[in-house]
Amino acid sequence: MKKLKLSYLILPFLCCSLISCDKWLDVQPADRIVEENIFDSEAGFYSALNGIYAELSKRDLYGSALGSEYIEILAQQYNIRPANVSYTEVAGYRYTNEYPKQRFENIWNAAYKAILNCNIVLANSEKYSSSLTSKSKGVIVGETLGIRAFLHFDMLRLFGPIYKDSPQDKSIPYMDKSSVSSFPLLPASEAIQRILQDLDQAEKLLQEADPIISEGPRNGTIANEENTYLFRTLKFNYYAVLALKARVYLYAGDKENALKYAKLVIDALNRASYFPFIQHSEILGNAANPDCVFSTEILFGLFNSNRNQIFQNNFNPEASRPENLLIPRPGIVAAMFQGEESDYRYFPIWKNSNLETNAMFTTKYKVGNVPTAFRNNIQGLIRLSELYLIAAECEPNAEQAFVYLNTLRNNRGLTDVSDNLSSRLLSEYRKEFFGEGQLFYYYKRNKVSPIRSGISNNNMGMTAARYVPLLPDSELKYRD
Repeated sequence: MKKLKLSYLILPFLCCSLISCDKWLDVQPADRIVEENIFDSEAGFYSALNGIYAELSKRDLYGSALGSEYIEILAQQYNIRPANVSYTEVAGYRYTNEYPKQRFENIWNAAYKAILNCNIVLANSEKYSSSLTSKSKGVIVGETLGIRAFLHFDMLRLFGPIYKDSPQDKSIPYMDKSSVSSFPLLPASEAIQRILQDLDQAEKLLQEADPIISEGPRNGTIANEENTYLFRTLKFNYYAVLALKARVYLYAGDKENALKYAKLVIDALNRASYFPFIQHSEILGNAANPDCVFSTEILFGLFNSNRNQIFQNNFNPEASRPENLLIPRPGIVAAMFQGEESDYRYFPIWKNSNLETNAMFTTKYKVGNVPTAFRNNIQGLIRLSELYLIAAECEPNAEQAFVYLNTLRNNRGLTDVSDNLSSRLLSEYRKEFFGEGQLFYYYKRNKVSPIRSGISNNNMGMTAARYVPLLPDSELKYRD
């Protein structure tokens, strides 16, 4: 990991939490004085943590690059127009060209900047522990460890090797201290171990301190109360930690543990009736304010007040320049849902564009006419549905595997199936996580080749070079 100036990188979460997220905080330059000003109270810790969440929703992370845009272009989700040369380079995996190189650089730097800010919070939770109650320290440290693991894992999924082939290959640095010293590139298997260590500690802390376990997500249902422990869906809560462990274990090929943690979440949420599957009436029967992101099912998501701009800039044919539109080729969406048009994820979320016959665009990120509603400001990063898909993939008993798959299908308005599990899982990933940045990782994890081109009728042969971009130049040039 390259050397970083600590006083510069601590500022983003300070400015996001104490004043406008778009301005820099005018603070004294000494790191020690800055930290004393922020971490001398519990409120300061929460403000710092909220600043990190704000970083995650920015363009170079999940607000665009690792959500609806760049990573989805890599997965061939969109029909990129020839006029958009930059996106065409991405779709063609021309990683050595200037635009893709710069975007990877931006993603890397944004992720490790957020990781460094996590480490600053963690270091100060020990240094200024007298500022925190036992409960608040457990929540703050647990959430921060979860975010740190989440970011490292996505850097591993993106820049690391195809894990099923080369777990011993060098991958990413695991940055676990707020230090300006270099961190070594770890074998992918060791990076997985470090991620799981953070998640183990986060699980233990949040199991004892997270109010979501006894009180649920509390997404705006309780009025006239301090909001520190409200909206737990917007925080890296206890269930998000368990779900991420299932995701990590599956990526590492440990299906036994992946199934264990997927079932832990499924069973716990069924008992508690938290995070229920979306009701069709909230999509089709609520035309003015449809819940197209299925907000009740999001275990962890980001508050993104700019979510409608994602729709306007990338998906709305009436607002975006044609060359910037991110929509599939004509006929692709209809084929995806062919024979199962009753799927909740189809109509009215997908609509016909005016550009080409049978070309459809998604309204998933469109905001309804109640812009302050919770459903209109959340962007999902971990969903309940993923746990059912993980359980279906990892369950050794074929009959039970289809129980998990069909539970999801039934809650999408579809009937039971009992054959072709692998192809059906891929179909569900395509429909369920469109525009959410998960399909490329699914392909890479399973070493899928070829994959359907987003631009033409041809298939794309996928090689290790296409699945594994080089680390950014700014990272490599500081290494021997």
